[in-house]
Amino acid sequence: MQPSRRLVLASSGALGLSAFLAACGSSSGGSASQSPAASGGAAGGKSFPVTVEHKYGSATIKSAPKRVVCVGLLEQDSVLALGVVPVGVTSWLGAAKGEIYPWAKDKLGDSPLPKVLDSKKINVEEIAALRPDLILAIYSDLKQADYDKLSKLAPTIAAPKGYVDWGTPWDKTAQLIADALGKHAEGVALVKSVKDDLAAARKAHPQFVGKTAVVATPYEGAYIYGPSDIRSQIQHALGFTFPAKFKDIGGKTFGGSISAERTKEIDFDVVVWLDSPANVKSKLGGLYEQTKAYKEGRTIYVPSAIGDSKKVSTYSSAFSMVTPLSIPWVLKRYVPQLAAAVDGKKSTKVRIINE
Repeated sequence: MQPSRRLVLASSGALGLSAFLAACGSSSGGSASQSPAASGGAAGGKSFPVTVEHKYGSATIKSAPKRVVCVGLLEQDSVLALGVVPVGVTSWLGAAKGEIYPWAKDKLGDSPLPKVLDSKKINVEEIAALRPDLILAIYSDLKQADYDKLSKLAPTIAAPKGYVDWGTPWDKTAQLIADALGKHAEGVALVKSVKDDLAAARKAHPQFVGKTAVVATPYEGAYIYGPSDIRSQIQHALGFTFPAKFKDIGGKTFGGSISAERTKEIDFDVVVWLDSPANVKSKLGGLYEQTKAYKEGRTIYVPSAIGDSKKVSTYSSAFSMVTPLSIPWVLKRYVPQLAAAVDGKKSTKVRIINE
C-alpha cells in the first residue's frame, strides 16, 4: 500500500503519526520530460496573456494574478519568492501558521496570512469563496474530475506531462509558477540562484561525489524514498548517487517499503532516517543498528518533533518541503550533517538538529 502524500509529516514517536510522508520529485536521472514552456509572451517578463501547458491541457492567464490559491502542498514558497502573496494554501506539515515558514516569512511582508485549506479533499466551494484568479495544483495528485471543477473557477495549472503524482522537481515547479505569473525571467534567475548554491556546496565538499545516500523512514517495515523523490534530487545535486540496489523501489511512485527483516540492507555511505533514533530502533527491532552505516556513524536522523516535545520540527519540515526558498535554509544545516557522516571517522557525531 502506498502512503497518502497528504498526511502530515511528523515523527510517529512524538506525535503518534507515521513519519513516512515525503513528497516526491524527479532526479536528473529520471525519465520525465522537460518542463513545458509558457507561450503568449511570458518570456518577456510580465506581458499577458500567457498560456501554460500541463498534463490536463493548458491554462491561459489573461492578466497578472492577484488572488492565487495553492492546492498543491508547497507552491506558496515559489509564489512568495516571485513577489505575490497567495490568498489560500493547503495544509500539510503544520509547523508554521498559514504554512508560511521562516525561510519565506519575510516575503509575506505586512500581508495577512493565507487561508489554510483542508488537505484531505479538495473543497471547491471553499476555494471559490477565495475568488481565485489562478489555482496552482502542481505538487499534488490532482485528478481530472477535480481539475474540471477548479478550472471553471479560474485558470488552473496541474503538474506538467511526464511526471508522476508528486513528482515534479522543485525547479520545474518554480519555473511553471513563474510563467503563470508572467515572470519567466524572474523564475529563471530564481532557479539559477538556488542551483548555484547547490553547486557551490558540492564543489566545497568533493568527498560527497560518488557516495551512495538514501532517505528512509519506518513505515510498513522500512520505507525507502526512491530516485524520483525531491530529496533524492537534492542529494544528487550535491554529488551523491542513489543506491542501484533500490533504484526500482516503488516502481513509478516516489518510493516503497521493504520488510523490517530486510532493514540490514539499508547500509550505504549515508543513511538518512526521517525519525528519531529511538523510533528507528524500536520499530525495526534494532536491525538497523547492526549495519556498518550505523556502527561507523554514517547515519543522519531527522525527527519530526523537537526532542521529547510535541512541537513539530521546522528542520524536518524544510527537509521535505523542497522549494527555492527552503533549499538554501536547509543546506546550511544539512551539508554539515552530511560532511560529518562521510568523514570516515567513527568518533565524529552527526548532530540532530532540534529547531
